[in-house]
Amino acid sequence: MTLFRSGIIVAFFTLLSRIFGLLRELFVASLFGTSNVADCVNVAFKLPNLFRRIFGEGALSTVFIPIFNEKILISGTQAKKFTGQVFILLFITLVIITLLMQIFMPSLMVIIAPGFYQDPSKFKLTVQLTRITMPYLIFISITALFGGILNSKKRFAAFSATPIIMSLCVIIFTWVFQGKCPASFAISYALVIAGALQVLFMLYCLFKADALFPINARIIFNQDVKRFLSNLGPAVLSSGAQQLNLFISQSIASFLPGVVSILTYADRIYQFPLSMIGVTYATILLPELSKVYKTNDHFLVRKIQTKAVKSSLFLSLPAAFGIAILSQPIIHIIYERGAFDALSTFKTAITISIFALGLPAFVLTRILLPIFYANHDTKTPFAITLRVILLNIVSNIILISSLAHGGIALGSSLAAWYNVWLLYSRAKKNYGFALESGVKEFCLKTIFCTILMSIVIIFIYYFFGDYYYNAGSITKIFSLLFTIIIGSIVFFISSIYFNLHKILMS
Repeated sequence: MTLFRSGIIVAFFTLLSRIFGLLRELFVASLFGTSNVADCVNVAFKLPNLFRRIFGEGALSTVFIPIFNEKILISGTQAKKFTGQVFILLFITLVIITLLMQIFMPSLMVIIAPGFYQDPSKFKLTVQLTRITMPYLIFISITALFGGILNSKKRFAAFSATPIIMSLCVIIFTWVFQGKCPASFAISYALVIAGALQVLFMLYCLFKADALFPINARIIFNQDVKRFLSNLGPAVLSSGAQQLNLFISQSIASFLPGVVSILTYADRIYQFPLSMIGVTYATILLPELSKVYKTNDHFLVRKIQTKAVKSSLFLSLPAAFGIAILSQPIIHIIYERGAFDALSTFKTAITISIFALGLPAFVLTRILLPIFYANHDTKTPFAITLRVILLNIVSNIILISSLAHGGIALGSSLAAWYNVWLLYSRAKKNYGFALESGVKEFCLKTIFCTILMSIVIIFIYYFFGDYYYNAGSITKIFSLLFTIIIGSIVFFISSIYFNLHKILMS
């Protein structure tokens, strides 16, 4: 299966998952708006997802997949045996973490959302909801392990589709349960049910792929397990530091009412292009590079990396400019209903416009990180992440006083570009990371096409802006889609003029 075809499969299911995720956010926004309860719910959802990203999609995947691919080349039986040993270690670790979190949740919440402590009722509700949602950590991390197995076998669709299950369950079960308990509790219980269903779905997919593995309750610390654990430590610290970076921003934001929710809603929109581009390439690059580096085929390595960088910039630059220009009508059409009013739209639109400045950097980070992980290097990303965190903290503290929620977004965007520069420098020094010729020229042409697209979008927005706000819902949606389609056509026609499509397909 080619890199391009794999990317199409992951991108398609990622798009579907983001659409359903957006529907879930619309559901949450209509129930809670940007109220105090919304802040509580969002924190309760984010904490188990923090550890899921650390153990599941972060450290576990980056360490497990390269070793698993090595074992597959030797023997499928050895690969399954290794997976069973990792599963037991993971399960025991997750259970212990979940129990500790239940016990120390109030103390932890003082660190995660210190601003909530000033409001006893808000603080108490957040602690209660997060205790309910924490078992989701166990289910989603196991799901991520199963996803790593299937991705290594080039079966990318299953794991990419699991977020759809979560979004549907949250909507359906919340709607069912909210008549029997408060909506904030109903949505928390629904998340845990969703996690259990995700695990069952992935087990079925493993069975269909003949990838089920034996489970031995006795942990055997052989050479492979020891190597896994030795790499896992720095990877956990690195992934944890990256996620801690996000939680530090949330912690600072918690001192301003409603800002946590504003950041969450803005994040959902810009995650669309980030997931479509960055997550897609990160998903397929790690298994691919972990195999190619073993062959010492430097020509093929350079070709894969160059194509990934060009493709990501070709898609992320116009997406960033388009989101920044059309942020207000996008938020108005998608979110503004129920408790989500015009002021909420305005604040969220500003935030997402600033987030968009860092979108290409966030995408490039996903492209560069697999270079280190494919070489079993988890220490370098950790060291880089610590420096990025320091910049993010300082910039957030400085900027939040004058720009509020916009300051948090700007600090994150600046930190993202700094992260790209550090990753590129170290990859070049440590592993001879180099791109094929013509990348600078390609980027300049892509920027020019993006500027042309932006001029057209601004022109349409200036003369026909009323259709975005003062017409019926159907007219609003079609007006926005029309603008996006026209802008996209301008971008792609200009890119064809510069033969950018031929460069990407070569």
